[in-house]
Amino acid sequence: MQIKNSNGSLQLVFSHPIITPTGELKTKRFYLSTRHDDTPFGRHQASALATKIQRDIDYGEFDASLVKLHNQGVQDAHPT
Repeated sequence: MQIKNSNGSLQLVFSHPIITPTGELKTKRFYLSTRHDDTPFGRHQASALATKIQRDIDYGEFDASLVKLHNQGVQDAHPT
């Protein structure tokens, strides 16, 4: 899990394995815009979100569709 500056805003970047509809295991890279500026407060907020996502990953509760994150107000969540 990385916190990166993208044009002055903070973005979370991480990879996570997913199972395709054909049953194949693949790794997807996710780019999540936090909508926080690159300030100490923004980094604190982004770090808190990264901790929540990492917790979901660790407990096998991560939703690769990102619906949960959209419901929490995260915008521009793009898996690739």
